[in-house]
Amino acid sequence: MIPQMLKFRSLLILTFLFFATTAYTGAQERAKRMAPGSSIKDLVPESPNEKEDGITQITFGQLFKQGTAEYTRVGATGLKDAPPLPTGYVLFKDLAFRVKTEAIIAGFQLTVFSVPSAENETDFGKLSVLHLEDDEMSPANRSWSEVTVLPRGWNEQMHFVSKAQYEALQPNFKLRQLAAVTYEFGIFAIASAPQSAPERAEPFPEVTLKAMSSPEPVQAGEEVTHTITLTNNGTGAAAEVNIKEVLRKLDYVSATPNQGVCKQKGAANVIVCHLGVLPGGASATITVVSRSRQEWFPEDTTIIVNSISVVFKQRATDLVDARGRIQMQRVTSTIVNKH
Repeated sequence: MIPQMLKFRSLLILTFLFFATTAYTGAQERAKRMAPGSSIKDLVPESPNEKEDGITQITFGQLFKQGTAEYTRVGATGLKDAPPLPTGYVLFKDLAFRVKTEAIIAGFQLTVFSVPSAENETDFGKLSVLHLEDDEMSPANRSWSEVTVLPRGWNEQMHFVSKAQYEALQPNFKLRQLAAVTYEFGIFAIASAPQSAPERAEPFPEVTLKAMSSPEPVQAGEEVTHTITLTNNGTGAAAEVNIKEVLRKLDYVSATPNQGVCKQKGAANVIVCHLGVLPGGASATITVVSRSRQEWFPEDTTIIVNSISVVFKQRATDLVDARGRIQMQRVTSTIVNKH
């Protein structure tokens, strides 16, 4: 009789633990609404909990129409379809959040996080806020950006976020507070960042760009070819090379790379190519064919300036820094107008 009672009690305890765990997981996943705060642009949680990791405030940059806003703690499982976190970053205590709003907004937004689970200043000092963003220059069409509000990080492009507002939200261990500045909401991750750049045995790739237009000049209404050559002059390979050309007054016909893939973005005359790995000493070539438009210009010739941008990485999971960018290089085409 006693063994049966013990077995029954054990079963009850296991059942209780199962439902308790299920209830806890459900609470973590339940969306938390935000209520209007001190101004029409500010939102705070409806039921803030100072002992719980979460979002304590959202400030809209510019508000055109009010609407509900909420956030959900999605954890690592909510990132299963996202690209891996950047090299050296590790998700901190499963802190990943999805933020969404029905409000119509523009400009840069501020999202404030409370992280009381960072128990010591050393751990807190390693924390960064990462944001998952649409990225046409990434083969995955999305990439992580480091968006933490940091000292001297404000600039005039932030428009509706004042410098004083920004600086007041710098990392604060006493308050266990971190903040992010982003153009959109979506997925955020609190990650422990590397203390310094990860050591690399191989040298950083040295990618250069050369572009030419032919024929030069070209008759209006005829095809023009841009030949774009990317060369890695270094000894270390670039794990990922991506390039974008924006055509002006030229209509896209085709883009052919000798490696990787190229595609037109929507209906716009924007071409993006993902070339993959470019070893040290190697080159890749893209041939972009377009047609010059038959538009009326008073001049006999018109010079069209098209822009090319390049992003490359030493490792596919690296954050892109200044060394891995070639921004807005130009290739010109001279159009001979028909009168």
